[in-house]
Amino acid sequence: MSLMIQNAIEIGKLLFQSGLIDGASGNLSFREADRILITRTGANLNSLDANSFVGINHPDASRDRLVHAKIYEKTGYNAVIHCHGVFNVVLSIKKTRIIPLDLEGKLYFGEIGVISEEFGSVEYADRIADEIVKRGVAIARAHGIYSAGKDLIEAFNRACYVEHSCEVLYFLDLLNKS
Repeated sequence: MSLMIQNAIEIGKLLFQSGLIDGASGNLSFREADRILITRTGANLNSLDANSFVGINHPDASRDRLVHAKIYEKTGYNAVIHCHGVFNVVLSIKKTRIIPLDLEGKLYFGEIGVISEEFGSVEYADRIADEIVKRGVAIARAHGIYSAGKDLIEAFNRACYVEHSCEVLYFLDLLNKS
């Protein structure tokens, strides 16, 4: 088993432990040598193994493969994660952009666009990839975070920062209403 696949298996477990995925939600991909590997449709990121990964054009590749392919086409990133943390999903239903108030969110992102194109469309993939070009992250309305990085740990950290920023905003909004 390659080191990249071992890293991807560990990141899948971290995503689950961090509450950023549940069940078979989410997907991840990475460049390995001259190819891009992505999780299979229906793969549970908490229990990945070497057979959980296929080439990005494989028929069993994640339904999000078009988004991943567009991100690789438009950027120099080597890894992409898609996850469904509760706080970013909730805020994305109500907001068209997320403006973090916490220090890390302000420093790393400034503002995060919420993409509301139809899931699976070319426009959806293009808009997400364009937002990734700007900030390394994007949020899809009611669907979760896409984050990219030089490696899977950087993409994971970005997803965690986004979810933390959304959690802070959520609780601040609750406090402001009381």
